[in-house]
This record gives sequence, structure tokens and C-alpha cells, in this order.
Amino acid sequence: MAQTTFDHSAGTISRPNFFSRALDGVARFMEYYMQARDRSEQVRRLQAKSDAELARMGLTREGIVSHVFRDVMWL
Repeated sequence: MAQTTFDHSAGTISRPNFFSRALDGVARFMEYYMQARDRSEQVRRLQAKSDAELARMGLTREGIVSHVFRDVMWL
């Protein structure tokens, strides 16, 4: 739904800037991408550990993804 306002004092019509909204969307996408990339690296680092190292951390190989994404996944 488009939003239009009329400034009575200036006699002009203003609309939310399309390019500003598009730029905000791109910025949000990049933020999500960087967070996911960082987590993927963390998964890779944990997967490179031995089972004994994971056990000392209280993790199993099957639980790595759940551990890394525990704040956004309810597994």
C-alpha cells in the first residue's frame, strides 16, 4: 500500500523514497548474509575438531549445528 502525505504549508506531496527503502532492504540482506557466513565458519571450525575435543566442550558431532544456531533455532 502506498502512503501519500500532503504538506499544507508548502503545498507539496511527499512519498517515502523508493531508493531509500530499497537501500535499507539491501543493507538488511547483507547483515543477514554476514551473520550466516560467520556461523557457517563456526560450524566448519567445530567440525574440524576431533570427537574427543567436542566431548570436552559438551558437544556431539550431530549437535554442532544446533549449538551454533541455538539462538535462532529451537532444536
